[in-house]
This record gives sequence, structure tokens and C-alpha cells, in this order.
Amino acid sequence: MKNVYLRTLVPLLVFAAMQAVSGILLVSVGVSTTTLSIAVMLSGLFTILVLWKIGMVQFSWQMLQHPNRMGWKASIVSAFTCIIAVDLLSELLRLPDIMADQFMDMAHNWWGIVAIAVVGPIVEELVFREAILGHLLRSGVDKWSAIVLSALLFGIIHGNPIQIPFAIALGLIFGLIYYRMRNVVLTSIIHIINNSIAVAEMNFLADESGKIQYYDYFGLGTEVGIIVVCGLICIIATRKIDE
Repeated sequence: MKNVYLRTLVPLLVFAAMQAVSGILLVSVGVSTTTLSIAVMLSGLFTILVLWKIGMVQFSWQMLQHPNRMGWKASIVSAFTCIIAVDLLSELLRLPDIMADQFMDMAHNWWGIVAIAVVGPIVEELVFREAILGHLLRSGVDKWSAIVLSALLFGIIHGNPIQIPFAIALGLIFGLIYYRMRNVVLTSIIHIINNSIAVAEMNFLADESGKIQYYDYFGLGTEVGIIVVCGLICIIATRKIDE
């Protein structure tokens, strides 16, 4: 079993190695928002290629099919209510955003938009759900141990304080969806929609520092109410997924 957990580190090491290579290339060609965005996409794509070659990422047409329509509906409701609740809660906690400037620059660049909204979500789902969580489940690790571990790794790898609790919470929901549906396509679609909304927010709602303060729009009381309602709906929908 020890080797099972050690092998879980392989996707992270591959991802880190590709990031390092892209960093070296960036230094050689010059850092700009465009080159950074392209480097992020290329490092992610090469990560998936390597993981596919060593058998930790698998592709099949079955990924696009699943007869459990109720599971799909419950998954979508659970994921998006979790996204809303945790996003607003992160704002109230005033967690620092050390990557705000970088994300704002990328959100205003077409290459950056593709990197954040499309390539990034697909790569992360294949790495953390298919390669890491899928490997743990196929190796006999119990459901919740596998889901929690993959969610923690998903949160930690982001490295940005404001993103860590959000990523862990979403990692738990996505992990459960993957476990029940065995479908990384569904989590990828939800992830793409979430990141696309984030890009739109940065373009239309953020201030000059890249911050979005929803209580300026809703008021603090209303925002807390939304968090509670979305949290309750998320719990109910999540129970439906796990039935």
C-alpha cells in the first residue's frame, strides 16, 4: 500500500518538472503575459502526454457516456452551489490573493483566457481526478481516503491562500462526482464553466487591484444568506450523488 501512495506523487512530480522546463524556456525567450500563458498550456499538455504514456491517464469513449441522469443533475447542482458558497466565504475571510496581478493580466489576454478557462481545467482534472484519484481507487484505497487526499493535494498545489480552501472544497465535490460517475468529462466541463465565469468576473466586476467584493453589490447580510442557502443545497445534492 505504501507504493500506492508513493505513486500518487508521480503526477505531481511530472507536473512540477514540466513547470520547471517551461520556466527555463520563459527566461530564455522573455517573460510576457502571452509567453507565460503559452508556457502554462504547453507544460500542462506535456504533463498529460507523459502521464498517458505511463498509463496513469486513460482515454475512452465511455468517458462521454453515463446512464445515471439524476447523478449528472445532482453533480451539477452540488458543484455550482459549492462554488458560490465557498467563493463568497473566501471573500468574507479576507484571505490574501498573491496571484491577483498575474491572473488579471492573463484574463485580459486571449492566450491567457484559453489557459485559465480551457486548458488549465482539463489538465487539472486529468491530473487530480483521473491520474491521482483514479489511481488510488483502482489500487483499492477506500473511497473517502482517496477523495480527501486528492482534494488536499489539489488545494495545496494552487499555493495561493485565497484559492486553497476553495480548491479543497471543490476537490471533495469533484472527487465524489468522479467516484460515482467514473467520468472526468463531467468534472472538466464544470471546471471549465467555473474558470470561464472567473475570467468574466475579472474582466467586468473586478476593481483595478483585481479584487471582487460581492458584499458591495449584495450587502453583507444577503451574502451570508446566499452562503447558507447554497451550502444547504450543496449538502442535499451531494447526498444525492452519494446514494
